[in-house]
Order: sequence, then structure tokens, then C-alpha cells
Amino acid sequence: MKEGWIRVFSANEMFKVKIAEDKLKQHGIESHIVNQGDSAIPSIGQVELFAPKEKATDAVKILREADIRKDD
Repeated sequence: MKEGWIRVFSANEMFKVKIAEDKLKQHGIESHIVNQGDSAIPSIGQVELFAPKEKATDAVKILREADIRKDD
């Protein structure tokens, strides 16, 4: 990921990360998805959502308030 970006969310399923990304977009926070899935079996592995360092705290707060949770 680019320098100055912080991981604010991760999940095993892409759809969960897309929901989180959409929620941040609704609040004007830019974010980027990085799929760490296995190239042979894409459904295996973490999908991560990153936000700019200066917006990371706000992003995490927004996701918590929306009850969007990371996988355990």
C-alpha cells in the first residue's frame, strides 16, 4: 500500500470490505481495497481496506458506529 495509508478494516470476504468502503465513501473518506487472496484460490486470504493516515481514526469510528466489524 502507498505510504501514509493505514489499514482500517479487513475481512475474509470481499463483500464485507465493499460495504465498509461504501460507508466511508458516504462520509467523504477515500479508501482503497487490497486483496491478499491466494491467486489460485481467490476465496482464501484477507481483503484489507486502507484509508489515509489523517482520516484513519475517523474511518474506524464510522465503521464502529455503523456496526461494521472485522472478522475474528
